[in-house]
This record gives sequence, structure tokens and C-alpha cells, in this order.
Amino acid sequence: MGLFERGRRIFEIKRDKRKRDHRKDERVDIKREMSEGSIGTIDGLDFTVLGRLVYDWGGGQWEEFYLEFPDTEEYRWLSKEGTTLELLEEVESADAPDPEELKEGAIFEFQGEKVRINEVGRARITSVDGSFPWDIATGTQVTYADCEIDRTGEIISLEKPKGSRIEVYRGNELSKRSLEIWG
Repeated sequence: MGLFERGRRIFEIKRDKRKRDHRKDERVDIKREMSEGSIGTIDGLDFTVLGRLVYDWGGGQWEEFYLEFPDTEEYRWLSKEGTTLELLEEVESADAPDPEELKEGAIFEFQGEKVRINEVGRARITSVDGSFPWDIATGTQVTYADCEIDRTGEIISLEKPKGSRIEVYRGNELSKRSLEIWG
């Protein structure tokens, strides 16, 4: 989508949104509202949804939306599990431990920070929608570790798809009010 088309689409969406009765406290239903091509803002920064993954960990599911931020030329992941939203970006993973070798409650060092392991598990990708710059297949098994930096409280997520390299994501939890979806 070119800049002109994107700008025109944002204008039309905002115009239509003003016409509707919009309540600020209305809960955001991301699954219903976000799909490939959706446009919105996080803390005032525009994004476009490029794709969506759904993971099943055996006791429930979580969703991850692959977002492009055209103003900053960055790509990030918006993760949603239950009512929790997290905005994460991929970071260098050279000194990251293998999540298959980690135990809940343990501490490891990553990029000079002490990181506490909150959860370790396995999940399977059950749905792949949209466009990604790499191949992602439904059915892929992923070992993950959800962690937190002791000093800052930032989130560290380690993921290792079966037969692939370790991926590391770093970010923070978002308030629902920081997310606005235009269409």
C-alpha cells in the first residue's frame, strides 16, 4: 500500500469513526477488529497489521500480530493473551539461552541484565494469516520461555521453533487505552 493510498484510507477511516458513536471505555476486541491491513495507533504511533499468528499451548491460546510502523520503519509484535497486551521487538539473540534448557524460577544473564524465568512451555502455531517476510507454517512446534528483567520489569520472550534458531523479543505490557484501531 503506497503512502497516498494509506493516507487516504486513514482519512476515510477517521471520518467514518467520527460519525459512529464511539465510547472511550469500550473494550477493544482485537480478534474482531484486527486483521491484515488494519490500521491503528499505539501511544500515538501509526501501525499497519501485516499478519497474525495463533499459538495453542494446550491450556489456551495467544495471538501475535506482526505490525509495521511506517513512520519509524520498524516492525514489532503485538501479543495478546486473555486481556494482556504486550508490544515486543526482536533483539539480537547471540547470548540467549536455549528455552528448552530453562526452568521456571531460574535466573540467567542476558545483555548485562539478570532475567527471571516466569514460564517455560511448548506451543503449536494453529493459524497463520497475512503476509510475513519469511515462511511460517501452521503446525510448527515452538518451545518458549516468558521472562522478566529483574531491574526494569521489561519482558523478554524466548522462542525456538522446531528446527530453527532461538528468537528473542523484548518489550513491555501495554494498557488497552494506548491501543486504537481505526479499521
